Amino acid sequence: MSMDDNHLLLSIESTIHTIINQFHRKPHNFFNEHEFHQYCYHVFYGKKEFTKQYSTIDGKRTNILKPEYPTIARFRRKDIVIDPKGTRARYDMAILNPDFIQNNGYKTVINRDISASSGKEGDLFATMEFKYITGHRKEFQHEIDYDHFKLTHSNEAVHKYMLVFANTIAREIDYFASIPPDSCVNIVYCTVWEESGEKRKRVVLYPNGWLDDV
Repeated sequence: MSMDDNHLLLSIESTIHTIINQFHRKPHNFFNEHEFHQYCYHVFYGKKEFTKQYSTIDGKRTNILKPEYPTIARFRRKDIVIDPKGTRARYDMAILNPDFIQNNGYKTVINRDISASSGKEGDLFATMEFKYITGHRKEFQHEIDYDHFKLTHSNEAVHKYMLVFANTIAREIDYFASIPPDSCVNIVYCTVWEESGEKRKRVVLYPNGWLDDV
């Protein structure tokens, strides 16, 4: 990993720390999952490495931070399988590799038209998925399994993150019991709740406690 890549990786993990801390400090600011997306984008956008402009080979300038970025793979969400005739999904957040921007045309970089897409390993430096659990139900298990499957098959991405937040422990489900220890996805499960009038926080990391000082 180059020095620039290492700096970018540290910036991503610093942002994850910030989101966890903000949720712990002000859990009632988050009504829905989209607010986690917005706060993540806000934190990233305050760091110059994510707003620096790069030029495509046809002269269009853009940065590396892209919410709702399309996948290359197609999926059948109900069955959680790859399906060549299925639907392309979107990553909640993608961080493009600067070299991908500079070595391709704008149509390839925005990745809307699959006929112009690249899909090469390393095009994306990182992909991220969020989930917010406000009441533990089996429906969330399917959504978490799908997000993990989507990230596992994000062959164009180097680093993959799934951030799951919950504001209750009542009737909690072990959503990650089937996650293999060699999973390529770095998962944060952060729960903040009130107990006996005090605010509690628990952070669990899968697969190998990869984030320091949580």
